Amino acid sequence: MSRIVVAGMPASGHVNPSVPVVRALVERGVEVTYYTDEEFRPAVEHTGAEFRAYPTGTITSRDIAEATSNGGPVLVVRRLLAAAETLVPFLVDELRARRPDAVAFDSNAVWGYVAAATLDLPKISLMTTCLLGTSAFKRLKGREKLHSMWPMLPHIPGAVAGRQRIVRRFGKRVYPPSPTLPMRGDLTIFPIPRELQEPDPRIDDRCHFVGPTIDRDTRADRLDPELAAHLDGSAPVVLVSLGTLHAGTDAFFRDCFTALGDLPARVVLAVGKHTDPASLGRPPANTLVRTSVPQLDVLARAAVFVTHGGMNSALEGLAHGVPLVVLPQQVEQLAIGGAVTEAGAGVVLRHHLANRPVPPAELRAAVDRALTDPSLRTGARTLGERLTAGGGATAAADLITSFLATKH
Repeated sequence: MSRIVVAGMPASGHVNPSVPVVRALVERGVEVTYYTDEEFRPAVEHTGAEFRAYPTGTITSRDIAEATSNGGPVLVVRRLLAAAETLVPFLVDELRARRPDAVAFDSNAVWGYVAAATLDLPKISLMTTCLLGTSAFKRLKGREKLHSMWPMLPHIPGAVAGRQRIVRRFGKRVYPPSPTLPMRGDLTIFPIPRELQEPDPRIDDRCHFVGPTIDRDTRADRLDPELAAHLDGSAPVVLVSLGTLHAGTDAFFRDCFTALGDLPARVVLAVGKHTDPASLGRPPANTLVRTSVPQLDVLARAAVFVTHGGMNSALEGLAHGVPLVVLPQQVEQLAIGGAVTEAGAGVVLRHHLANRPVPPAELRAAVDRALTDPSLRTGARTLGERLTAGGGATAAADLITSFLATKH
């Protein structure tokens, strides 16, 4: 029996694409031990894999969300490198005890790569988004560039110092090649479609695009009676969610009340863990406000998805044939939104990239268009069908088991 260890990234947008692959591996008889934060124990154990928790205080979804909000990608890298100083020796000890045939790691979980390289174990990267090149940043306009880059600048020295500490402590031989994140492996699985990846010299024959790995059975959340009743009816459903790492402001959610409150639709507003729904005031009669929702269940009934354009959310919406209104907050999401609009499957509103509020009238117009323009619905369905043609979790598990067979 083959045995692998997974070093996960404790964030829903990273765990959700990986657990269907883990479940498919377990069904093939592969013994899987999955390391991540305690928050994700139910999702991991639901697959049949063994769950193992990272040491308390190393890295959590809240840490990543706060770093994303306060300093963008550079502060996230700095936070991950700090966690790696504890997690690398922890994982090296665990790997020596378990002796897996390979280590699979989230493409941002630098500790998984370094621990595997330290013990000369085969490395499998689970890539949760596309690789970005310089062309992606050229899409940004002047104020967008300033807003994107300015919060990162104070954290660059800390990120560089963090990388140097890792290299000094564990050795340059085991550190991933530059740019460090996202990391590739001896085998790299992209749970995204090939057409969302721009040409990049880092893409080689070790990289495989399998498309979305969406599997409803791997999600523990379900519709509650109040939400199910809200979704049940003849009026179209509009889901608004800016994801789990990118916090929307109270002002934005109140603007959603203004923009969508008299829309002939049933609006579901998922505001995230860091917003108290009560602080927003009384919602319109057509709007239900929740901290979080079972996104796949809501998308199965939705007519429009207002999203930040994160890869996971975008793929889930398109897989359900739902037109997207994309409000990107960083360059990766702008690139995803661009691909969606080029395919005729959605609309992009760029205001947040320049730290500007989305005018309620413009949000209303974009949602109205997505509701009434049949070409957007057709575009979303067509793109969704193409995106799911790569085989998803089944194809990923086939690639991994074939890779493991070559290591015996």
